Amino acid sequence: MKGEWVYNEAFYNKQQCDYIIKEALKIEPEEPTLGYDGNVNDSSYRRSKLRWILPNHKELGFLFNDYWRLLIAINKDWYGFNVDNLPYLQFTEYDESYKGEYKSHQDVFWINPSNKHRKVSFILQLTDDKTYEGGDLVLEHVSENPPADIVRKQGTLLTFPSFVYHRLTPVTKGKRYSLVGWFEGPKFT
Repeated sequence: MKGEWVYNEAFYNKQQCDYIIKEALKIEPEEPTLGYDGNVNDSSYRRSKLRWILPNHKELGFLFNDYWRLLIAINKDWYGFNVDNLPYLQFTEYDESYKGEYKSHQDVFWINPSNKHRKVSFILQLTDDKTYEGGDLVLEHVSENPPADIVRKQGTLLTFPSFVYHRLTPVTKGKRYSLVGWFEGPKFT
């Protein structure tokens, strides 16, 4: 573990990950967009399918409680950010058929009309890493990346400050599913 990121190996087991995938795939997919207002769709920069999960989702609402319990401890020990909101989760699909990827970006929308900023990003690896190739998560401008073999392991949850630049390399074989979320709080000052 490092102060720049924290991972929790086996946050969920295989059966739990498979259940999340099964239920999330029932949600209508959307094309990804870029920016706070979501009006830019640039497939040269981001190629994936998205499904949005809200806290009141009948089958997946439990995820929000699980993440809050974990974040309280991680944030206290590592980040110390003022966070008070987890509005939704993003189930993301990256497929070899369209060389799914997301180029270098960070998750904070610095200029936005909201009174909040994303502060802690998290990514749950849902797919068995033996079923796809490529699709590696890379944190940029950090002293050391988390171990790739751990981050790729099904059920591992990685958290990092939302202002850390990161990218996902193209998926070249198979399909990769992940669950992404952002804990928000009052704007950075």
